[in-house]
Amino acid sequence: MAAPSMVFTSRYAALPLRVDLDVIEELADQMSPEDGRLSVIASLDETAESVTAFTRRGLDRLGEMLDDRRSQVKRDS
Repeated sequence: MAAPSMVFTSRYAALPLRVDLDVIEELADQMSPEDGRLSVIASLDETAESVTAFTRRGLDRLGEMLDDRRSQVKRDS
């Protein structure tokens, strides 16, 4: 498999998945780089905050996690 050549920010991911950015960030905390989640830092400043980003595989994984989450909510209702 080829290495990813582009990533998508969590803000971008929230739009097509139709969820709040907070939900994306919550799910991202459960993901690893192998799942397609990366952190991007745009500054050499040691105190700079990172931005969460996803590969295409990461976006797919997010979609799966959202489906699982929605199914669980339905079962709990």
